[in-house]
Amino acid sequence: VNADALAFLGCPLEVLYGEGIEDLPYPLFTDEGFIARCREAVRGTPAHVPLQTPIGGTRRHLHIQLIPAVFDTGRDGCAIVIEDETPAITAAAERDAWRKRYAALARDQTEWILHIRPDMTISCANEAYCRHSGRTEEELIGSGFLSLVALEGRAAVKRHLASLAPETPAPFLDLRTIRPDGTLDWERWTFSGIAGPDGAITGYHAVGLDITRLRHCEEQLEQYHRNVETLIEKRTGEIQEANRTLLRVIAEKEEVERELLFTRFAFDHASDSILLFDHGGRIYRANRTAADLLGYTPDELRQISVYDVNPSITRTRWEEMWRGALPGKRERTTAIHRKKDGTVFSVEVSRAFARFGDRMYFCSIARER
Repeated sequence: VNADALAFLGCPLEVLYGEGIEDLPYPLFTDEGFIARCREAVRGTPAHVPLQTPIGGTRRHLHIQLIPAVFDTGRDGCAIVIEDETPAITAAAERDAWRKRYAALARDQTEWILHIRPDMTISCANEAYCRHSGRTEEELIGSGFLSLVALEGRAAVKRHLASLAPETPAPFLDLRTIRPDGTLDWERWTFSGIAGPDGAITGYHAVGLDITRLRHCEEQLEQYHRNVETLIEKRTGEIQEANRTLLRVIAEKEEVERELLFTRFAFDHASDSILLFDHGGRIYRANRTAADLLGYTPDELRQISVYDVNPSITRTRWEEMWRGALPGKRERTTAIHRKKDGTVFSVEVSRAFARFGDRMYFCSIARER
């Protein structure tokens, strides 16, 4: 028992040393589910246990890691690593409360208010801006602020933000922005840096308003003074049409990229293990669930083969399966898998062959029984 654990539990070593875990005077150690997980850890099964329990008169949010261990005497046991997540959870609740207070203050503002992360994605938008953009806050959060700005103004925004310091907000910036229908407006934005505890900027507070009418008046006045109104209107229309075409192409490209990222995200976070093998038995691709289930890192998975994952498959059996390979034909069965540490366990498997381009792959979707 280390000093941090004794301080956390609020007792001297003599209270704990040599006592059975069920006999310790803490509700944590009388929880039957927790005791059962401890016994499983002694038998070699590690575990992560989230638990809420009173410690020293205060209810604590704990994350407990049970690690199988072998003592100097040769007896099996387990190490209990306790992480107190109460401060982090309390801080998150306080942060959410302050966020709600801020949202209530911003709700009735007629100016547009955005919070922008350092990567230029929107993290918060008030109702006035949602009405202006024709999108809900949920639709705006995570979208890129620069994607709302015309191409010629994006570099100016980056330079503008780079010049900010928390104590010295930069002057306003007038930007051409893109409406949902592809037309361009003028908006005036004032940016302030949001500083973190160390003084570094962690985001930006942006206040904007529509100055389209003002700018249009200025443009019309300039056109009148130069007496070339007809020529300028024609040129403006050509530029706007070119910009709309370019923006549509950019929007389509960004949509394809978002779909690809979402597909990869869904693949990695699927609840079942997904493995793709090539004809040689090597793993072509695997999701995170497969890595977690088998105990490998993603890089290690690319170094093993089907024979490492399923020790019951021989090379002869593997070749027989490939001789009958038909894309789209699916088979459900039970099988065994072997983890990196050598543990063999039973799985339910849905497997099929899939063709991509001119290559065929064997797809195994497994769930631990």
